[in-house]
Amino acid sequence: MNKKVLFILMPDGYQDFEFNVPHQTLKTKGFGVDVAGLQQGVAKGKLGSSFTPNLLLSNLSDSDFDKYDAVIVPGGPGSVEYLWGNKKVQDVVKYFNSKGKVVATICYAVIVAVQAGLLTGKQATVFPTDEAKAILKDCGVEFVDTGCVVLKNDKIITAQGPKFANEFANEIVKILS
Repeated sequence: MNKKVLFILMPDGYQDFEFNVPHQTLKTKGFGVDVAGLQQGVAKGKLGSSFTPNLLLSNLSDSDFDKYDAVIVPGGPGSVEYLWGNKKVQDVVKYFNSKGKVVATICYAVIVAVQAGLLTGKQATVFPTDEAKAILKDCGVEFVDTGCVVLKNDKIITAQGPKFANEFANEIVKILS
């Protein structure tokens, strides 16, 4: 399989299962996988795992993004600090979406796609806190209380959180296959 995916990993507070499960699933299924960090160095998961991204997001351009078939953004408690309101990450997911590529976000990282305007007038799920659901509502996104929401025509996948990491990974594989 010649498909390549790009993960965007925040430097601290990512949800371990939301990154590790899809990352491992895609590698096992033969996808090319790169991980772009928001900062240089080791990224630390909320539950104690760590990963050193092989790329730095700020060094990548649209021509680099053209090499990938999907962008995946794992969430976790660090999302509020590192992802919410992050224009660079919003621009990346908008670019992937504009090129008809898969955009997959899970947990609090769903807010990136929401703030980028990709889900306005559509259905999505997010880790169901009052704050996250209020952001969806304020941005004209209909919250659906389910594990994963797949918008096949838009190639957008949203998932609630770590207990849906396997389903999230399998939906990414399905939409890319």
